[in-house]
Amino acid sequence: MRNAFRVAALCAATAAGISAASAPAGAHAVVEPKQAPAGSYQKVTVRITHGCDGAATNKVIVVLPEGILTARPQAKPGWQVEFLKEKLAEPVPAGHGKMLSERIVQVIWSGNSLPDWQFDEFALSLKLPAGAAGTVLPFVTVQECDGGKSWHWSAEPGTHTHSHGPGMDMGPAPVLRLTEGK
Repeated sequence: MRNAFRVAALCAATAAGISAASAPAGAHAVVEPKQAPAGSYQKVTVRITHGCDGAATNKVIVVLPEGILTARPQAKPGWQVEFLKEKLAEPVPAGHGKMLSERIVQVIWSGNSLPDWQFDEFALSLKLPAGAAGTVLPFVTVQECDGGKSWHWSAEPGTHTHSHGPGMDMGPAPVLRLTEGK
């Protein structure tokens, strides 16, 4: 769990600098749909399109954008799911007469292996935050692979993929753009 906190700090710091530009089509961690109505309930899928330079993916960590208060992962046979939560400054209504005092900030899938030459999707059911049309939500994603390699899909959209130290490369964060709410 200590590693999860270290990843959370890295991802939070990186996510703070993400601009409103869209990720390029060549990104290797992508979010579907690319856009959705503000305040709507959505199935959001993070697609991992390859491993790490030939190594299989064995863990996927998705950092949820600010404003997303709840997340439910889709069942994924063979993978274990963990959550990292943070306490909210003040409780907020959660529907059905309940109050929410904490939010999920990370969803972590582990315990299985995705070969380099295959892709897979990691889906979540979310309520998107209210916001102005055009607001971009970055889904910072960390992809850990066999042999200690990793990809951190957390760089500013539009930047080129680059090495960020031994065994770790960085690419643009996958993003979802809010459209006019329903």
